[in-house]
Amino acid sequence: MTASFRRKLILSLASSLAALILVTGGVGIQRKLETFRTPGIALRGGMNRVLVSQVDPAVHPDLQRGDRLLLISGDTVRRVSTALEALRVQPSTEIVVQRGDEIVTVSYVRPGLQIDWSYLVQAVIGGLYLLIGLYTVLREQSRQSLLFYLWCAVSSAFFILVATPADQLLADDTGKALFVVEELARLLLPPLTLHFFLTFPVDLQPRAWVRRLLPFVYLPATFLAALQWDLIANDGRYLLGSPSSAEMASVLQRLDRAELLFFVAFALIASLVLLYRLLVGERREARRQLLWIALGMAGGYVPFVALYLVPWWLGLEGPQAIEVLAVLPLAVVPLTFAYAILRFRLWDISVIARDVATYGLTIMFGLAGFSFLRLLVQYGVPESRGLLRDLLSVAAVLVIGGLLVPARQGIGTALERLQYRTKFGQRRNLAQLGKELLHERDLERLSSQLLVHVEEALSLDRSNLLLNEDEALVPLRRDDGPPQRLPLDLFGAEFWQEDHRELLGATLLGTGGSLASSELYLQGYRYAFPLLVRGRRVGALVCGLRYGEMPFSSDDLELVRTLLDQASLAIENAHLLDRLQTQLEEVRELKQYTESIIEASPAGIAVLDEGGRIVSANLAFAALAGADPDALKRKRLLDVLPLDRVPSPNDGPLELGIVDGRGRERSIQASVAPFSSTRGAAVVLVVNDITERVAMERKLEEKERLASLGIMAAGIAHEVNTPITGISSYAQMLLASTDSGDPRYPLLKKVERQTFRASRIVNSLLKLARNQAVETNPVDVTELVGECLELLRDRIEALRIRVVMDNGTGHPIVNGSDGELQQVFTNLLQNAIEAMHGGGTLRVSTRLTGPWIEVAIDDTGPGIDPAARERVFEPFYSTKQRAGGTGLGLSISHEIVRRHGGELAIEDRPDGPGCRFVVRLRPARRSAA
Repeated sequence: MTASFRRKLILSLASSLAALILVTGGVGIQRKLETFRTPGIALRGGMNRVLVSQVDPAVHPDLQRGDRLLLISGDTVRRVSTALEALRVQPSTEIVVQRGDEIVTVSYVRPGLQIDWSYLVQAVIGGLYLLIGLYTVLREQSRQSLLFYLWCAVSSAFFILVATPADQLLADDTGKALFVVEELARLLLPPLTLHFFLTFPVDLQPRAWVRRLLPFVYLPATFLAALQWDLIANDGRYLLGSPSSAEMASVLQRLDRAELLFFVAFALIASLVLLYRLLVGERREARRQLLWIALGMAGGYVPFVALYLVPWWLGLEGPQAIEVLAVLPLAVVPLTFAYAILRFRLWDISVIARDVATYGLTIMFGLAGFSFLRLLVQYGVPESRGLLRDLLSVAAVLVIGGLLVPARQGIGTALERLQYRTKFGQRRNLAQLGKELLHERDLERLSSQLLVHVEEALSLDRSNLLLNEDEALVPLRRDDGPPQRLPLDLFGAEFWQEDHRELLGATLLGTGGSLASSELYLQGYRYAFPLLVRGRRVGALVCGLRYGEMPFSSDDLELVRTLLDQASLAIENAHLLDRLQTQLEEVRELKQYTESIIEASPAGIAVLDEGGRIVSANLAFAALAGADPDALKRKRLLDVLPLDRVPSPNDGPLELGIVDGRGRERSIQASVAPFSSTRGAAVVLVVNDITERVAMERKLEEKERLASLGIMAAGIAHEVNTPITGISSYAQMLLASTDSGDPRYPLLKKVERQTFRASRIVNSLLKLARNQAVETNPVDVTELVGECLELLRDRIEALRIRVVMDNGTGHPIVNGSDGELQQVFTNLLQNAIEAMHGGGTLRVSTRLTGPWIEVAIDDTGPGIDPAARERVFEPFYSTKQRAGGTGLGLSISHEIVRRHGGELAIEDRPDGPGCRFVVRLRPARRSAA
C-alpha cells in the first residue's frame, strides 16, 4: 500500500466516521432538546383512543386523570405521539375531552422550558472532541493520530448521546439505533484509552508481548456489546436466557453495574499504565509528551469526577451551575492529547483557533442544515407517508454531507482572509508560485523571484537560497552574510530527509549541526528547508524570523514546504538548463576557437566524405581553389583541384604541382588523415602551399650556381683581361700612328672604346663576384642612354627600327657607376631590339616622377607572357633559350639597379602591344642642367 493511498484511505474512513457521528449526534441532540419542553402530562393510548394517565393539578388544573382526548385545536386525536406534538406547537391550546359521559372543553397551557445546561456544555465538548480528532488526523496521518481520532470520535458520541433518556432511545427504531451507537461508544472508550496509553508515544513503544495482547484489550467490551445487542434485538433470547418482563429490570440493572465496573477497571489500568510509562520513560521528549497527557487527564477528569460523578453516585442533587463547571474541564483533555501528538507551539494558537473555528462552523452548518431539512420533511410530509419521509431524510443527509466539504473550504478561506488580511492574496499566490516557476528558465531570475515572493508573503526579515554547485552550497545572494561556498552536509546528513530544520545558536553534539550552521544562526537565519528532486540535493532555503521576531507557525512551514516541493523541480530544471547552456556555450566557444584556428591556418583544410565530396573547407583551401567556401560544399575534390593523385591516409605527405583556381601554377604538399563523425566515415585533407618554399629552394640553387659561376667568372675575367689589355694596347698604338682623317680612325676609336667597355664589364663581373662596393660618380642618364643607342645603331638600322627619344626632364643626374648603368640600359635596349626583329618603334623616355627618375624603354614587339613575367628576373630563366639566351642579362641588370637603390620593373604598354621596362633611380643631390 503506497503512502498516498494509505493517506486517502485514512481520510475517507475518518470522514465517514465523522459523518456518522454528526448524523446520530444531531438526531440525539434533537431528541434531547425535546425533553427541555415537557407537556406536564402523561398519555397512554390504545384502540384509537388517547387517555390522560398522569397529570399535575398545579400545572394543569382543568385536566383530570382518565380524561380521553377527542380534539386538540379542532383535530381528531388518535395517537399519543401526534397528541404530544400538537400540544407543543402553541403556548395555549383548546382540548375537547370525554370525562365519563360528559364532553368537556378545557384550556391547556404549555409549561416553560427546562434547559439542561450541563448537557448543552457536554454536547459542545463532544463536538470539540470530534473537531480536535479530525484536525489531528488531517495534520498527521500516522497510527497514533488515527488511534487518537478514534478515541476522540468515540468520546464525542459518548458525550452527545449518553444523556438522552432511555425511554426516548428505545421508543422507536431510530431511538434503538441511537442507543446502539451510544452503547458502542460507552464500551469502546475504556479499551481505546488503554490502547492509546500503551502505544504512545512512538519513542516508548511497548514490548513485543504487550503488542500481542493488544487485541485482547477489546474482548470485555465485545462481550458486553454482544449482551446489549441480544437484549435489544432478540429480547435476550440467545445470551441472557429469554428473561421475562418481571426479570428485565433486574437484568438491565446488572448490565449497568457490569458496564460501570468495566469502565472503572479500565480507567484505573489506563491511569497506572500512564503513570508507569511516565516514570520509566528515558527520552526527555517522550516524557514531556506523557506529562502533557497526564496533566490533561488530571485537569479534565478530576473536576468531573469530584463535582459530577461522586454526587450522582451518592444520589445528591446540586445546583446546575456546579454540573456545568464539572463538565467544562473535559475540553482540556483532547487539547492536551493533540498537543502531545502534534507538538504544537505557542505561536500556532492562531492557526489552531482558525481551524477549530472552521470545523466548528462547518459542523454547525451541517447540524443546522440537517435540522432545517428534517423539519421540512416532518411538517411537509404527512406522517402516513412514512417511507417517503425516511427517503427524504436520507436524501437530506446526503445533501448536507455533500455540502460539508465546499462549506468547510469556503469558511476556512473566509477565516484565513480575516486572519491574514492584506497578506492573504500574497500567501495564496505563493501557493501557486511553484507552478508558475516551472515556466521560468533563467536560474538566477527564478531564484530571485522565489526569495522575493517568500519574503513578501511571510513578512521575512531575510532569506537566501543555497544552491548545490559541484557538491557545495553556494548562496544566491553573495553579499548577504553567508560564505561564498558551504559544505553540502552543512546541516548534517539527516537534514535532507527532513521537512525543515530549526537552526541552533550553538553546535551541540549529536544535533547534526556544524560550525557553519551556527554562523548562519548568528547572521539572523533561523530555518532551513531542503530542496530535493528525486533524491538529488538541489539546495536549501534559509530564512530568518518574521518581522517583529515572530517564529514560523505550522501554517507558514506547511506553505513554504508545499511551495518548495514544486519549486525544487523548477530550480532543478533551470539549473540543468543553465549548466546545459554553459556547456553549449563552452562547446560553441570551442567550436569557434577550433574554426578560428582552422580558418586562420595557412594550410588549406577540407573534410571529404566517402565519395570524395567536400563537406567543409577553410579559407586557405577556398583561396587555393579560387572559390567561396560555401560554394565548394558537395563538390568533388578533383573538380575543384586537378590533382594528379589523391593521397591516402597511409601515405605520407605528397608534393604535387597544380594549377589553382586563378590559373597559376602552384606547388602543394597534400596529406590525408581519417576522421570519424556521426555522418559516417570521412577524411581530412590538408594542403600546404609550398610554392614560395619551392621558389626559395630554386633561388638558393640558382645562387649556388651563381656563386659557382662567380668563382668561374673571376677566373675567366682574370684570363680575359690579358687579351683585352693587348687589344686595347694595339688599338691605341694604331690610333697613334693613324691620322684622324683616315677613314680607319673612327673604327679604331670604336675598338678602343669597346675594349675599355669590355674591361669595365670584366672588372664589374669581378666586383660582383667579390661583392665589392661600387664606385659611384655623377652620371648623366640621358647621355648614357644616348651612348648605348649609338653603340647599337648598326643593329637598329639593320632591323629598320624607328627610335623615338623623349627627354622631357632634360639631363637628370644620378649617382652610380656609369659602366654598370650602361650595361643595364644596353641589355634592356638590346632585348627590345631583339623583340622587334621584324621592325617596329623603340621609344625611350626619361621623366621625373616623385622621388624617382624613371627611364622607360618601350618596344612594339609581341610582349612577354603574363606567366613568365614573374620569372624574367630569375637567373638562367630566358624566353630566348632557343635563340641562344643565357637568362643572365635581366637578372644581372636587376641586381645592378637594386644595388644602386633603384627598381627595375616590367609593365604593359598603355597604347598597344609590346613591352615596357622601367628603370627607377634616385636623383643625385646635385643635378646638372
